[in-house]
Amino acid sequence: MSAAPHLYFITGASRGLGAALTRALLSPGNRLVCVARSRNAELEQDFTASGVPAAWHLQDLSNADGAAHWMASVLDAVEVAPASVTLILNAGVVEPIAPIAGLKAPALLAHLSTNLAAPMTMTGAFLAHSERFACPRKVLAISSGAARRPIEGWSAYCAGKAGLDMFMRSVNTEYGNTPAPATVRAVSLAPGVIDTGMQTTIRAADFAGVQRFRDLKEDGQLATPEATARRIVDYLQRPDFGNVELDDLRNYSS
Repeated sequence: MSAAPHLYFITGASRGLGAALTRALLSPGNRLVCVARSRNAELEQDFTASGVPAAWHLQDLSNADGAAHWMASVLDAVEVAPASVTLILNAGVVEPIAPIAGLKAPALLAHLSTNLAAPMTMTGAFLAHSERFACPRKVLAISSGAARRPIEGWSAYCAGKAGLDMFMRSVNTEYGNTPAPATVRAVSLAPGVIDTGMQTTIRAADFAGVQRFRDLKEDGQLATPEATARRIVDYLQRPDFGNVELDDLRNYSS
């Protein structure tokens, strides 16, 4: 009889860091559930070639209620209890990039739903519907340095990511004493500046500090999604995962 797999949920899996994380987790002993608003045919081919059980789900993660219902339904359909289950909250948007006085409610509310409300409701569903597995549970939120220092023109992104940081702390406050084997550990991890589509959007925007981001690209200072993903997967396996609630990948040697 084969050992129970380690089950991973990856949001925003179709591109950038999410796609790189998916590829980095395509290893024997894992089972992946990937969710995004669009498909990635090349990545799905990698699923097949790897032989690792992996499923692709299309879901609009700007709908916090729908995202939670999706999470609950997928977990409820799992028939064999996994060895562990991990939720990686990677999906996020950076726009609107605008002065505070120029923020408009529709764009702001959609932003906060994607970056904060949906991760909160999905985490709630994840914790409620994974308890029956009686296995260790981890939640990793991909945060940002912008959560911990303000950037002019980024008030929406800074506030949403700062809220996500505090939410991970709240998860640990409520669930940190959950007895084994169904332990819960939550971390909000800033991964550094990565060469993804989000950075392309940032470099094309008009805000006071945009030149710094253009210089990072010009000077070759951006980390690749693939290298960052490998480091995050290693971070997830650390025996002290969860000891630092708000962490930064740059605190660890590559």
